[in-house]
Amino acid sequence: MQTTELKVDGMTCGSCVASVTKALERVPGVQHVEVDLGSGIARVRGEHAAHQVPELVAALVEAGYEARVATGAPAAHPRPVGGCGAGAGAPAKGRGGCC
Repeated sequence: MQTTELKVDGMTCGSCVASVTKALERVPGVQHVEVDLGSGIARVRGEHAAHQVPELVAALVEAGYEARVATGAPAAHPRPVGGCGAGAGAPAKGRGGCC
């Protein structure tokens, strides 16, 4: 089983953590997700290979967050978002959109 750490921007509350967790759990091959709100890190474990990182990032972007590999590599699909599951095109209200 592999572990990938993603830096997730835009999380501000427990609802954000739940949204990020659900979005990542929907990606095929993901077996466990642990999200740390304080650090903004999502740890994803599963049978996914490095080539699935863009898929993980895309799932978070679709959910309304910015994400990149935690080591500082650029995100596959960076763009400003509203957070808290606001999705594409939603107006941003503050950093995460809900709090």
